[in-house]
Amino acid sequence: MALLLPTVPLRLCICVISIILVAIANSIAIAGCDLSKPLPRWRRRMVEISSQAASGMCLRAVGFWNPRVVNYHNYTKGQQLGAIGIFNHVSYLDAFVVVWAFCCAGVTFQFSKHLPILGYGVRALQNLYVPEDKDRTQQQKGMVQLIKERAANHAMPMLSVAPEGTLSNGRCLLSFKTGAFVAGTPVVPILLRYKLRPFNPSWSIIIPFWHLLRLMCQFSNAVTVEMLPPYIPSEAEKADPVLYAANIRKLIAGALGVPLADQDRRHFLALVNAGVSVSWDGRRLLAPPGVLDAAGCMDLEPYMPENFVKTKKQQ
Repeated sequence: MALLLPTVPLRLCICVISIILVAIANSIAIAGCDLSKPLPRWRRRMVEISSQAASGMCLRAVGFWNPRVVNYHNYTKGQQLGAIGIFNHVSYLDAFVVVWAFCCAGVTFQFSKHLPILGYGVRALQNLYVPEDKDRTQQQKGMVQLIKERAANHAMPMLSVAPEGTLSNGRCLLSFKTGAFVAGTPVVPILLRYKLRPFNPSWSIIIPFWHLLRLMCQFSNAVTVEMLPPYIPSEAEKADPVLYAANIRKLIAGALGVPLADQDRRHFLALVNAGVSVSWDGRRLLAPPGVLDAAGCMDLEPYMPENFVKTKKQQ
């Protein structure tokens, strides 16, 4: 780690410069355009070149010297079918990886398009933005409607979604949300395979600064993006998004060779509610007295968001 530490400032500068340049290029490319409609071909091509180049530079600056794409032709077939890309969510670097690989549109929060500098580059990708609605049910309905509308418009950039809705440790596949499957359109399963050792690039409850620093100080990181053949749903799957999501989840888990874990973001929030964290070096689990047993395990149920709020109100 110490050997590469002096190179970190230079590599961070490369990331910042890349983000500034893509923000400028993409702002020029979309100037005066209605982003709810397909961009003219030359403008879209400019967005693709600048976004993929900047994402590639950022990945290499972080230590992913040779990212790879396998079976890109399956992605092309998916575009022709008006498919939605479905990928496993492992790291905060996933956004850079998928943009570098095929410059797709994604699903993100409203604040991302207002980020300083980076927001100018993000808007050009023509992402879908989660509706700002305090009512969770209405928010979900609004998002599903947006996905349906985008799936029906084949002229727009292909949409890619991480149905887990949160990050895993890369060694399992979490529960899938069904929003991406409600439209009943074909999907292209996309596998993100990171090298998980000696340092895991996945994101969890660790300290962001130290995680990035350790990742950049690893001699070599690796990621491979593999596209499986487009999956065309059966009539039963079109009528039942839960079935459709479950089948795609099993397909991706089988291809990755990882087990299914029936967990989601609520379990992460339960750990946060319980005060569980990881030491700065990522080697030790930290928790308030009495939370963990002798084996380092705990009962998450009292800390699940729905139960934790009730307990707080009662207190």
